[in-house]
Parts: sequence; structure tokens; C-alpha cells
Amino acid sequence: MKSSIIKMNVTAAMLFLVLPFLCFAGGGSQRQSGSSANTFTVFAGINPLSPDNSQKPIVQQMNQAMEVNINWNCVTTDMLTERKNLILGTNDLPDAFMGADLTDYELITYGGDGVFIPLNKYINAQTMPNLMKILEQRPGALAAVTMPDGNIYSLPRFEEMGIKYKDGKTYGIGAIPQFTVINQDWLNKLGLKMPATIDEFHDVLLAFKTRDPNGNGRADEIPLTFIYEHWCAGMTSFFSAFGFTDYNENHRALVGDKVYYNAMRNEYRDAIRYFSQWFKEGLIDVEVFSQDDSQYIAKGKGTNVIVGSYVWWEIPEVVGYDRASMYTYLSFLSNATGSLNVNLNEQGTIAYGSFAVTRACKNPELLLKWVDQVYEPKMSMQALYGPIGVFFESQPDSKGVYINKNPPVGTTEGELKAMNELLGPVAQLSEHYGTIYYMEDRAQERLNDLSSFWFNKVTDFNYYPSVIFTMPESEILNDKLTDIKSYTSEMTAKWLMNGGVDQEWDAYITQLRRMGIDDVVKAWQSAYDRYKVNQKVQ
Repeated sequence: MKSSIIKMNVTAAMLFLVLPFLCFAGGGSQRQSGSSANTFTVFAGINPLSPDNSQKPIVQQMNQAMEVNINWNCVTTDMLTERKNLILGTNDLPDAFMGADLTDYELITYGGDGVFIPLNKYINAQTMPNLMKILEQRPGALAAVTMPDGNIYSLPRFEEMGIKYKDGKTYGIGAIPQFTVINQDWLNKLGLKMPATIDEFHDVLLAFKTRDPNGNGRADEIPLTFIYEHWCAGMTSFFSAFGFTDYNENHRALVGDKVYYNAMRNEYRDAIRYFSQWFKEGLIDVEVFSQDDSQYIAKGKGTNVIVGSYVWWEIPEVVGYDRASMYTYLSFLSNATGSLNVNLNEQGTIAYGSFAVTRACKNPELLLKWVDQVYEPKMSMQALYGPIGVFFESQPDSKGVYINKNPPVGTTEGELKAMNELLGPVAQLSEHYGTIYYMEDRAQERLNDLSSFWFNKVTDFNYYPSVIFTMPESEILNDKLTDIKSYTSEMTAKWLMNGGVDQEWDAYITQLRRMGIDDVVKAWQSAYDRYKVNQKVQ
């Protein structure tokens, strides 16, 4: 399914990395006020590796088709929340927010205040024919994006990529977001077996640190690296040895039908106590709290092989294709008695918050006609991955199905996708694979890995579903959860680096309660209970 490799020189490759930082300096107007009949201002989230949306062929094609001009205010995802909040706090609004990860609270609050307009009347065959075709195939989709007041303030995003497991249920590709990787060549060279328990992994990391496995005579090896609190590069897969995995950024967990805040469970304390010893012994990269994605990936591709174990979505993207064969996956680890527990990440096939229109927009119908183009299957394909001729072959195969190309030399498929994707509403339906385009190779491989390897040790297939919170629930979460998570993050980082979790744990729990964690968990629980009732009614 691969074709000839495209040549890309170093200068061109570096340009991709520089472009996102030019997003505010050029590539699109900074105008935030209302629109003319066919000119709109859109605040948009983009990948840190992505150029401004105005430079993307799919956007240019959409503009030409609808005779529309878009002035883009693009913000990389690492700065998105801060910039979004600044704009929402003013009267100088763009015409729309696209790929901005709008939350329940933002949609309910700013929708109720009239900042975001209801889209209900525009979702029809005349204005949004492509979306209507999808809704005919997914008739319950609008219910998933309808706020408690009955209005739809943001368009749905459909992402159906998953596996049908042997239990007969379908699970999303992000059900286990963090894959642990280990240097098999180093294991072989040092005569070490693949670790099965957390203590055995400790001993392997110690050997990586002290026995010069890369053979250069220097103590430059990094036994274990990850990115603290990163969705796919974090350390919480290692918590399986302590009875849970903590993939959700809110530390939200569902055990049976009861909701918990993972970061106040005794198992969490025990895990942090254990791993703080690894920091003390120098087994963990000192930069786990400071490195970003690009620094992390560069570390794996440096001149010398220095990484013994890491966590990521896949193997090649961190260490490159040339070194990928040196590494293999390390499965979930148990405690000394062989006990472990794995919880799945939260997942859903319909998301919202990807495109909302504001009261500043003078022609919502035309703007929604413009964005409706991305719901057409081939356009969704290109919004998700990149243009035909760049991410996909210029012509489909004999079956009329588009094939993804080999990435340029020195670039992974993930990086190529990040450079070209258009964040916002799309329709990635299961029936499109093999009929419109083939699933990208790394996604198919990941699904195979989930089914044949990672799911083998999953013990709890329950997960917190996609729910919609009421206004009172959203206000509680908005008022309290950010500060609670920040406090947990600060204290956890402190304990990992310096120890002291046992001495300070009771005071930590007391402070969480003062900050309103019980109210947060109650809001989560009530939304979940309501979801369960609605499922029974349906």
C-alpha cells in the first residue's frame, strides 16, 4: 500500500516546524470583529507542527467552492485554552471557533448568554446536506451534541476507529493511549529477560543505567523517559502494578457504577511512593517535567542510542524507522504477587466542541455551508490526514480507494498528519475504510496491537462514557476542577521528585475536600446516573 518515497531536504523539513510560530505574525488576519457577507474570521486550534490553516490546500479548495474568504486566528493546541479564554472574555469575537475544544461549560454558558448561537435551524438538507447524509446513517448523533437547554451550539465530530473485541463489543483506538516500549537490543546484550513485574522492570532500568548497554563508555543512557501528565507519553500505564491505570486527565475513574477521583485513592499514594524511589535512583529522565513532544522525539533520534524505555502511541515516531527494530512493547506490569489491574481510557465516537458560530457572524448560513464541506467523505479524509497527493496517492487504486503514501525521508506518518490535518468537525465512519480510503498503516497496526497484545491483560472493560453535564454540574466543574487538578499535579510532581507522600497525604486529602472534590465527584456521578437512565429508556 506504500508508494515511492518523496524526497525532502532539511530546509524544507525545518520550514514545517517554523510555520506554526508564524501563525500570529502572518498567514491570516488578526481581525476579531464581525463578518461581511462572505468574509469570516475564525479562531482555530492547530497542531504545533502545522502551518496556518490559510496555507492548507483543503481550506483553499473549500473557500473557492463557496466563494468565501476566511481570516484565520490560529493557535497551537498547547496555548489553546489560554487564548480561547482571553477571547471569550471580550466583546471582540470571531465569527466562529473551530477545533478549539469547547467544553460543556463554555457551550452551555456562552450559548445561554448568546455568545454562541443555536445551530438547530441550520442543520437541514439545504444548508448542511453532507451532515444530513451522515445523520441518516447515525440518527442518534444529534442527541449526543444537544445541550440540556435543547440547543445545539457546536457541530458533531465523528471518529469511528476501533476494534471489535472477543467480548463482542467495540472499543476505540484510544482505549489504551500509552504503550510502553523497551530496548530489546539492550536486554539481549545484557542477558536480561523481559520484565513481568514492576520490581523486575526496576532492576532492568538499573542495569540500563549502570552497565553501559550502548557501549560508548559513557554513562549517557536514559533508562526511562516519558512526559509527565501527557495523554500518550505519560507514566500511568505503570500504575497497573498498583491496581489501576489513570489515563483520564481529570483523574476520573469508574469502578462498577461508582465514580472516583483516582488521585485521592490509597493506590495512587502507593504508586507515587514507589516511583519516587526511581527518581531518587536516577532511573527516570530528569526532563520528564519539562520536555515537550518535539524534544521528546528528538531524544529518541539523537546520534547515540540513549533511551532504554519510553512511552508513546507507537514505536517509530519516537526513535525513527531505522531504530524501530531495536525496540519492542513492554506489556502491563504486575506487583510482586502477579496481581495487576488495567482500566480503559474514556472513549466515544461522537465529540462536540469542534465548531461553534458566534453572534458576531452576519451570515451563519453561508459559514455553515462552507464548513459542511468537511463532512463529505473525501474531504473528511483530507481534513483528518492531509491532501490527496501529499498524504494520499494522487489517484485511487483499481477499487477507487485512496492509499496513503510513504512519508518524506526523516518524517513519520504521525508527523506528516500533524503537519497537514485541519482540526474541526469531520466524519470518520467505519464504512469509509476500504471504500473511500484505507486506514493509515500505523492506525491499523495499532488496532492489531490492541487486540492481540494490549487487551490481553485488561481486567476492567468499563469506562466513563461521553455525557453532557447540566448547567449546575458544569458550573461546579468549571469553578473547582481546574484548581483541584493543578493542586494534584503540583503535589504529585513534588512527591515524585522529593518524596514525602506518606507524611503529607492526609493534609493533601483534607485540602482536596476543602477545594470541593466531593462536589466534583457528585457532579460526575449524577451525570453518569442520568446517562444510564437514558440508555435504558432508549
